[in-house]
Amino acid sequence: MKKGILIVSFGTTYKETREKNINRIVDCVKEHFPDYLVYQSFSSEKIRKILSARDNELVPGILEALDSLQKQGITHLYVLPTHIIDGIENNRLRQILQGQKERFEEIHMAQVLLGDKGDYKEAVCAVWEELEIGQEDMVVFMGHGTSHQADCSYKILEETWEEVTGKKGYVATVEGSVTIDQVLGQIKQGPKPRQIILVPFMLVAGEHANKDMAGEKDSFQTYLCKEGYQTKVVLKGLGEYPGIRKIYIQHLKQILEENYGIIL
Repeated sequence: MKKGILIVSFGTTYKETREKNINRIVDCVKEHFPDYLVYQSFSSEKIRKILSARDNELVPGILEALDSLQKQGITHLYVLPTHIIDGIENNRLRQILQGQKERFEEIHMAQVLLGDKGDYKEAVCAVWEELEIGQEDMVVFMGHGTSHQADCSYKILEETWEEVTGKKGYVATVEGSVTIDQVLGQIKQGPKPRQIILVPFMLVAGEHANKDMAGEKDSFQTYLCKEGYQTKVVLKGLGEYPGIRKIYIQHLKQILEENYGIIL
């Protein structure tokens, strides 16, 4: 039996945030599981093409990574998705693995970051401990969002945030059902905060965080400023929070040590 770990991320073209987030998670996995062959993959073909053309850097897609792992004799494969919710991307990954399961004796797939209620609480605590939030401040997270039913995860995140911190917090999405305009409508129903702290609830602080959340044009920040709110931007991906990395490691430990997870 030869065991391997495949870490699957959507990817990013922003080198600095990749190093701080995705690479940090990969390093963490290697540190905790030194006896496993660890590979990583980006699922976004667009991002892989940009990295190849711009930086001459070849990051394998999921199928390419599976090819390499099989060629190196891996028999038992453990897959860690760095996705936040179990939406479209994670379901695509699951389908790909199901179609390739004959290559290995077993494939186990770990949960996404927000896999169960306990994960929500741990994730909120991890972020809350790192942010500097005043008594009269409010946090608005940017989530990616999805047309998948998993988009409801962001509502659970809001509820957990209030439960843990005692403060109102909101999640506006880029591609989900809840927009920044809708969140603003909710904010206006309560006392005006001293400032609104904008934080990406995404693995990396990449394209969406830098442009859609904090950009100089048509961003969450410019929109809120036009409405008269003082804002503060935190360009920090979730992979930079030690508590978030801890959750990913816990999810891997579950399928490595406790024979738990999705056996495809």
